[in-house]
Parts: sequence; C-alpha cells; structure tokens
Amino acid sequence: MLLRFLSSLFFASGIVLTAQANTQPYPDSDSSDGYDTGFYAEAYSGGYDSAPAPAGESASKPVFPTQSYFELLGPMDSRNGRGSVDIQNWMTDLNLCRMSSGSWNFSSTAALRLSWFNGKGADEMDVDRLYTIWLNVNASYAITGKTRLVFGVTPQISTDFDTWTSHNIFLGGHVLLAGPLNDRFSYGIGIGCYPQLGDYPFLPLIQFKWEASRNWTLQLEGARLSYINKVSDGLKWGPFVSVVSGTWTIHHDRRVRQFAWISGVAGIGADVGLGHWGSVRPRLVADVGFSFGNSGTIKTSNGSHDLEKYHYDPGFYLRAGLLFEF
Repeated sequence: MLLRFLSSLFFASGIVLTAQANTQPYPDSDSSDGYDTGFYAEAYSGGYDSAPAPAGESASKPVFPTQSYFELLGPMDSRNGRGSVDIQNWMTDLNLCRMSSGSWNFSSTAALRLSWFNGKGADEMDVDRLYTIWLNVNASYAITGKTRLVFGVTPQISTDFDTWTSHNIFLGGHVLLAGPLNDRFSYGIGIGCYPQLGDYPFLPLIQFKWEASRNWTLQLEGARLSYINKVSDGLKWGPFVSVVSGTWTIHHDRRVRQFAWISGVAGIGADVGLGHWGSVRPRLVADVGFSFGNSGTIKTSNGSHDLEKYHYDPGFYLRAGLLFEF
C-alpha cells in the first residue's frame, strides 16, 4: 500500500516535471543534475532550464533527442514459487520546442518507450512488446519575480498495438506554481490529473531541489529522489530511490484488459560528461542497484477491479544511456 501511494505521488511528480522542467528560469543552476526515465512515471524528466531569452525576444531549441537509454529489471522470482520475470526497456525522447516570448515560456516533447516482459515458469507474465507514446505540451507564465504558473497537457497512448480502444489513450494535465525560494532551494507545487492511475486520477504535485552544500544536492526530480555529489563539471554521482511504474492496454484471455506494473528501485547513479558536440553536451549516465516491492496487476479495461495480481522478490537493476544537454 505504501509503495502504491509513493508510486502515485512520484508518477504525478514525474509527469509534471517533464512539463515544467524546461520552462523554469534557473540561470544559476546546471542544466541537469542527472536524468529520469520514461519508464518512471511514464514520462521523462529533464533538468532545470538555463536562463530564458530577454523580454520581447524568442529563443528556440533544435529538434534533438534529450536522452536515450536501456533499462533492465533483472530476474525477479515469483513469491509463490512458480517462476520469475525480467523486464527490459528502451526509451528515447525528442525535444520539439523550447522557446520564450516576454513573460511566457513554451515547450513540447515527444517520447517513445518499448517494454518487454519475459517470464520463466510463469506464462501469465509473458507480455511482449508493450509501447508507450506520449506528448507533453506546456506553457508557463511569470507571475512575479522568478515565480511562474506552469500548466500543460500530457496525452499518451499505451498499448501492445494489438489492442485499440478508447482505453489506450490517456489525457492528463496539470497546473502548479514553481520557482526558487532562495539561491539554494527551488520548488514546484500544484495538482494534476492522470487517468492511467485508475479511480483516483487527481493528485498533488511536488518537486524540489536543495543545494545542501557546495558539492551535495538533494532533489526530487520526476520519479527520482537523489542525493548528488558534484565531484567536478564532468562527474556527478550519488544514491537514489525511485518508483518504476507503467500501465498498458492489452489483450488477455481474449478480452481487453489493462496491465500495470510497479517497482521500487534503489541504488547508486553516476553521470560523466563527454565534452561538446557543437552546441550539444552529451553525458554518459548509469545506475546500478536493486528493485523491491515488485508486482504486476491485470485489471478490467477501465482500470479497476483487479483480475490477477502477482508479487515478485527483489531483483537486480541496471540502467545505462546518454543524456544530451543543449
């Protein structure tokens, strides 16, 4: 129950951070302190944006990937002793628009995640080639000083591509206030609507970033709570905890169902700069750790009334990929 609550909270935080991470003016912050995944909360989450264009001017960013990575939740044994399951994911996202005009900032991002569930001795969990495609369209307005009102919509399609009903499409949205309290602490707080959560789609939204010392930063960014040590401009590392979750519409027992997965994840992450590719600054990012609280649930097509639920023991966790700052 606790993990489910945290999943819902991190889920909402992750999507909202996707929406507003590229619209906040934090000129004294790094453009990113790591990365968050599309598999976490079914949306990517970038870092804090650099300073916006001066009032009256418009600044746009190129159409370019912001991150791409591979993720593995290793063999997780079924608690009833009837097999195991492992999950592989590949996700990439594409910046479509980042621009400023006067007091307004705008951004939009499209992303694709492919997921494979491979079961051994537990055939009911063999779910192959699941797809999630989403679009984030966002805007923010400077209310006063550096405080901004952020709002947006996050349409999403999650399916096995053999199932096409209205339940494949989730239309979410959010609104929040965001800005720095001082030079060391920034925040975001609001509310969002996320239909993929089922019967309770409205949730509070929370984010923060606290520079605890010169080299250490505590932040909740997307579905990830991390404590980051900045060794140099080229190297960052630190412990993290997060929630992995996803919801897809699938065919199961000759009927349309919804399949939902949830895991807690804890480990150590590292982030290494790879120099410059013109105006693009690529970074190699990697996490290693373990998953816990693993469960898969098959529900009716409207997202309620659990039909089958499976629990799995802790497993190995690995994630590796590239982050692109520009």
